Amino acid sequence: MTLTEVNYYVRRLFPVIVIVILVIAILFFAGQLLFSYLGSIQPASAPVVTPPPINEVFGKIKPPIIPQAKSSSEYTFVLDTLDGTANIPEASSAAEVFFLPRERPTFGYVPKIGLMAKEAGFNTDGLDYKTADEIATFEDGKRKLSIDITNYNFTFDFVLTTEDINLETPAALTDQQIQSQASDLLRRMNRYPAELGQGKTNIIYLRFNPDNQQITNLESAEGANMVEVDFYRPDLNGFPIVTSTYYNSPNYVLYGFKDNVSLLIRAQVKYFEKSTDKIGLYPVRSGDRAFEDLQSGKGYVVSAGQEAGEIAIKKVFFAYYDPDVYQEYFQPVYVFLGENRFVAYVTALADSSLLQVEN
Repeated sequence: MTLTEVNYYVRRLFPVIVIVILVIAILFFAGQLLFSYLGSIQPASAPVVTPPPINEVFGKIKPPIIPQAKSSSEYTFVLDTLDGTANIPEASSAAEVFFLPRERPTFGYVPKIGLMAKEAGFNTDGLDYKTADEIATFEDGKRKLSIDITNYNFTFDFVLTTEDINLETPAALTDQQIQSQASDLLRRMNRYPAELGQGKTNIIYLRFNPDNQQITNLESAEGANMVEVDFYRPDLNGFPIVTSTYYNSPNYVLYGFKDNVSLLIRAQVKYFEKSTDKIGLYPVRSGDRAFEDLQSGKGYVVSAGQEAGEIAIKKVFFAYYDPDVYQEYFQPVYVFLGENRFVAYVTALADSSLLQVEN
């Protein structure tokens, strides 16, 4: 190739070479700017969740008192939850604890308990009552009404026998009608706390056999000649309320039916008012720690279809325990549900916040 030809090709390719160099330079500086910009952007920091301040205003407290519960030491347990753990995502590191003040008898209780007896079906004219340990008791041979004169909690029983009653399945009666009838009774007895009106109700259909005096739970209203209405407190801080039997409430009304007329068979209110003047905030043990306590015999078994043996735990959740015997505090528990209607509770508060109680 001659010098003239080289010169010719250089002149032809020079603009292309310049353009390529410019493109490379532009891409280089653009890349530098992009990396510089990306480097200047701070990654979004995760929100800092500040744990609630612990405020153990009551000092160390007793764990829940559940007289009819048995120890979990009779059982062995395996976790069969969805994630294979006892952890609860919505559980916090602390939970509120409420004081349950003890009521005292007041002047004027006599007309109040007389009204309660009348609404329960007693002929109060000339009917006397007995008082012992702050419990007033009315009896007429068929009915018995026991009233705590400090807070007006009560228990009513009617004796069913083959001689005087044969219950029948009522004509069409809606759940709403039954619930209204039960709540109206408690209102007339002046023992229908606002919380019980705000919480859920549960209707249980039953059949009474006069031959063997047995009451059987039914799955539906078909064949029922009794119905029980259970009243519960509303959820607290988003957590459900559980009771000493789990499947029933200590606050209930039980009716039987004869000639489409409802007969009051049993009724009870065991309700203790929470104080909102002072609320404690106590540390909570983890779900896994609660399961370890269940395994080591520190759980309260409130329902079980078997006396002992292995139980597969299907569900674990956080709840508040509603006591049916007086105790000073309304406090949280872990609830363990297993096969064969197994239910056990473990106190949710950390051991450091609990008084040691002898069994």
